Amino acid sequence: MKIHFRSPKEQNPTQDNGMQVLYAPGKRLAFRLRWYLILFLILLPALWLAARYGLDMVRVEAPALVRLPTLEVRAMQPGQVSALHVQVGDHVQPGAPLVDLDNPQLRLRLALLQGNLAPAGPAPVAVVERNRQVLQQLVQRAGQRVRDVGKLVAQGAATRGELLEAQNALDSRESERLAFERSVAGGAVAGDDARYQRQQQLEARWLDGQLSHMNSTAPESGRVAEVVTAPGENVGPGTLLLRLERTGPAQLWVYLDPKDVAHSAIGSRLDVRLPDGSSMGATVINPAESANPLPGDLRKPFSSPSRGLMVLARFDEPLADQWRVDSLPVRVRFPHHWNLFSARS
Repeated sequence: MKIHFRSPKEQNPTQDNGMQVLYAPGKRLAFRLRWYLILFLILLPALWLAARYGLDMVRVEAPALVRLPTLEVRAMQPGQVSALHVQVGDHVQPGAPLVDLDNPQLRLRLALLQGNLAPAGPAPVAVVERNRQVLQQLVQRAGQRVRDVGKLVAQGAATRGELLEAQNALDSRESERLAFERSVAGGAVAGDDARYQRQQQLEARWLDGQLSHMNSTAPESGRVAEVVTAPGENVGPGTLLLRLERTGPAQLWVYLDPKDVAHSAIGSRLDVRLPDGSSMGATVINPAESANPLPGDLRKPFSSPSRGLMVLARFDEPLADQWRVDSLPVRVRFPHHWNLFSARS
């Protein structure tokens, strides 16, 4: 038995029981458009993937960052930030003051030595007692420093080297106090006194030189990009104080897909798409030497974290001031090599 799904309505959709239906053609067209729309929505992801794959086959694109040459200004001596002469965005010239540092302990020690190097004569009792009190305070502070660092070492927040440095500072302060008591008691011979005075003169000269070189000045012209420290903060040798943007040409850090490594050769041309839609030419100046993770703001939506070959490029023309922004994200495009396409396929 064979079943046939045929009806007079299917043969004549514009008639119903011998009567003409005026709206039937329009209704039939609406159903057809609806099914076309549903089919298009079903095929849309596949069409999008196909178009994306086709663009990748004819166009090589990669994310990049605009990087400006920077200079880090660090503390040369341990001390305390007493003044900041610049703010973020300020333009400075060579020799302009940036950060003033001071070391109260070195300055107090210098004042003490200068008092001891005064012309010989009977020292007043008040001056002797004052010097003794100052030395005693220095010893107490050094001892407290040793105890504090010892606690930090026990907690894992400090190193043995820092504890040893604090202990050496305590021994030095105790030695200074003993030398002072010895000089007051008159127990040293004339030759020892002369050598002791000479040693104090050399130490005072060294302290004066250290204090005079604590302030930081601009080594070259540039723009203050970041201020890391603040007034009143204690810093150590090598602590970062601020960053200066140099006036040199901007560079591009391109995160190139490893499959497009052929475009990382020195002299390769690329087109940089700026945020306003304009474009500039650039040239690769350093081939890929490492693969770095892509920064979060350069990753595409719904993409997994990946690594890119770090390629260094330089703009063909000076970058406009409005785009001289460090770490500005841009897109770059390389001209497609059809010989690479044939080899890849």
